Amino acid sequence: MALASINGLDSAVSNSKNGIAPAAGGGGVSDLRSEFLQMMVAQINNQDPLNPLDGTQYVTQLAQFSMVEGIEQMKMQAQQQATLLDTLQVLGSTSLMGKKVTVPVQSISLASAESLSGTIPVPAGTEQLSLEVYDQSGQRVHQQEWRNPAGDQDFSLAELPAGEYEFKVVASRKGESLSLSPHMARTVEKVSLPAGGGDIMLGLAGVGQMSLFQVTEFGQS
Repeated sequence: MALASINGLDSAVSNSKNGIAPAAGGGGVSDLRSEFLQMMVAQINNQDPLNPLDGTQYVTQLAQFSMVEGIEQMKMQAQQQATLLDTLQVLGSTSLMGKKVTVPVQSISLASAESLSGTIPVPAGTEQLSLEVYDQSGQRVHQQEWRNPAGDQDFSLAELPAGEYEFKVVASRKGESLSLSPHMARTVEKVSLPAGGGDIMLGLAGVGQMSLFQVTEFGQS
């Protein structure tokens, strides 16, 4: 049996490195290595005694398989760690139920009368900052302005009746207008993980679904 009969395994090793599964077996690198060892033993048993094969060829092939197997194991470990991290995030997020988190809010729906407060992150160099609040009919119910604000600005609104409200925040600097979102603390009512994967979603009172990664501050209930 000629040495060329096992050279086709080089392409199989290359395919394994590129994430292409072998055509048969279904066990990935482990099955491929087992198949190679069987072929190697058969080839040694059937080699020409007068023209023995070069053992370095086998050593090279085995080294390639060991490298590929090591890469596959590292990939599996990385996937397991990612799954564990996702699970820990979900378990940790359930502890947020009933607690308040601070998130950027552009609109809010109040089921009952409520006084609102929050903070506006102000970009450096802002010369003028304005906050306007509109009800569901488009009527402006609150307006507030700051001249040369230094740092983030807190705001508070008198009790608003139940309904839907929209916030419009504009920062002006060097003739440029920037639209901002006020940050407000809202109660977590639900924690969910999309069936297709993705960010952990928080159901926030009056705000709706929002990604956990949009939270800027965690507070108490």
